[in-house]
Amino acid sequence: MNVAWERNPVSVHGSKEELQKLLDHLRREHQLQKHSLIMPDRESDEEAVFFIYQSCDPKWFMELK
Repeated sequence: MNVAWERNPVSVHGSKEELQKLLDHLRREHQLQKHSLIMPDRESDEEAVFFIYQSCDPKWFMELK
């Protein structure tokens, strides 16, 4: 999984399953509400992407590892 913190909005790239697991965690544990749907990544045929439209702590992403 790759998080592009330098982008606005922040984009999260990875497999669809991996992103769904992360998104479920962020919703449940950190009340993340402002995000896009998971969609195919135009930059990579094998990956997916979603966008985050609110502030979030990078530490939240490490909790699943």
